[in-house]
Amino acid sequence: MELLTAIQRDTIEPEYGTHYADETPKKARTRWLVLAIGFLAGLMFATSSMGGAFRNDSVASERADLIAQAEQAEERNEQLRAEADGLAAEVEALQANQLGRQIVLDDSAVSWSGIAAVSGPGIVLTITDNPRDDSGIVVDQDIRHIVNGLWLAGAEAISVNGHRLSARTAIRQAGSAITVNYRSLTSPYHIEAIGDPESLSRSFSSGPGAAWLNYLKRNHGVSWTMDSRRELNLGADPGLDVDNASVR
Repeated sequence: MELLTAIQRDTIEPEYGTHYADETPKKARTRWLVLAIGFLAGLMFATSSMGGAFRNDSVASERADLIAQAEQAEERNEQLRAEADGLAAEVEALQANQLGRQIVLDDSAVSWSGIAAVSGPGIVLTITDNPRDDSGIVVDQDIRHIVNGLWLAGAEAISVNGHRLSARTAIRQAGSAITVNYRSLTSPYHIEAIGDPESLSRSFSSGPGAAWLNYLKRNHGVSWTMDSRRELNLGADPGLDVDNASVR
């Protein structure tokens, strides 16, 4: 009996009992640590899920608001288009009542528009570069000033080196050359203007066109002359063909 009692009281190997006695608290701490980490992970996952659901609800609400605003704007645009169409119809009716459905172009309109060839008395300006001075080369800006001066003086039709000017004429610089309707010109420049020769020459000479030419002559050696002609023949602007527009 004493032997059995001793076996129950004492371990076979003292190191065995000591080892497991030390391990028991460690296992307990490990289990508590695992439980704590699991709890924190679950809490974080739940919080993240709630935040994601909240953001999704917020985005859906904002999207619904934007869709509603877009639909309202589209409805407003439709109303404005309908109002614009109604006003356009009213304007067209008023024009038809006041002016009639057909418009006839008179001689002055044909002349100004450049849509047809014209002839009549007028003046001719001849402008020549100063080849001895780089600043004495006439440029597109100079031609535009002169042409505008002729219109201001009362010219009814104008051409530059045989190219008729119209509302769609472009006078531009392309490198060292001046272009009219994208056709290159060279010095001397012959500018023909139809109008009463006496009145046209007098008005031009006292206007900004002649003042610009005199400035070029005085400061850069550009030469120019003005002659009266009993008859000038100016062709139509070839670029004024109309394919889609019609007179109403």
